[in-house]
Amino acid sequence: MDDEIASQIEIIEQTLIRDSVLGFDPTILSILDNVESGQDEIENLKSKLGADLFIYLFNIGNSAYHGSLKMGPVKHFFDVVNRIGMQHTKALIIQFASHRLARGDHEAEIIFAKNFAASVVGRIMARGLGFRDDGARRVELACFLSGIGTLMMTVYRNHYHTGDFVLSDDFIEQNHLYLTERIIRRFQLPEYLHEMIMTNCFILERMGIAPPTVVKLAIAAVEWSFRTLDNKLVFRSPETSSDDRFTPSLAAMIEEQFAAAGLKKYLIILPEPTQISQQMYQNI
Repeated sequence: MDDEIASQIEIIEQTLIRDSVLGFDPTILSILDNVESGQDEIENLKSKLGADLFIYLFNIGNSAYHGSLKMGPVKHFFDVVNRIGMQHTKALIIQFASHRLARGDHEAEIIFAKNFAASVVGRIMARGLGFRDDGARRVELACFLSGIGTLMMTVYRNHYHTGDFVLSDDFIEQNHLYLTERIIRRFQLPEYLHEMIMTNCFILERMGIAPPTVVKLAIAAVEWSFRTLDNKLVFRSPETSSDDRFTPSLAAMIEEQFAAAGLKKYLIILPEPTQISQQMYQNI
């Protein structure tokens, strides 16, 4: 990358990482980075989060997606962080800040919705491929953050750009990953994200596919769904039977996640067609 482009990307970053734009105090992240942070110190972060972010994190912590049915509801912020994990809590804070950036901007909100949908699909794919929960969470986080550079550049172009350099679709497509890389480093996010996001090819392991490949497949699947299905992530899921009516289905947990993120309008879950419908379709 030449110095001129690097300078332009730095301008975008510096404009959008101000407290007034992000909507939270970045010192929160340094406390979450410190493994020696005590319960009282983490609990006292509530005053720096802001009401909207505080409620958002509690909703995530209490969702079935993160095991609330097995472990019971959380009552304290320290419990939220323990359940979700410090690194994942940091990622969720950045996720919330991204949503704040996208508010009121239809183009940016669709990008945010795609990032979020990719994180959900990535986790599902990783678990389906036999990844352990920590590996699936890494894929989930990488899928979401892989598009944060595109989101930030789009928001800057639509709301902050002074016209001193050209910020075209081609510029964003070619350079968004460099801004993503800068954000990962600025907020001291996990090192594994660099390989999982910046790798430019599929990676195979000895007897399977590596996490960066799952990330790329999940992003591609969501991109296809949004492009062909009216900016929606569309699933087909079997209906809950009487035998498992007390256990939430995967579809129900996904729906809960989208609702908690304020993105329910970007998700459609279709029921499986009945056997009769399938037969009728086959006879046409």
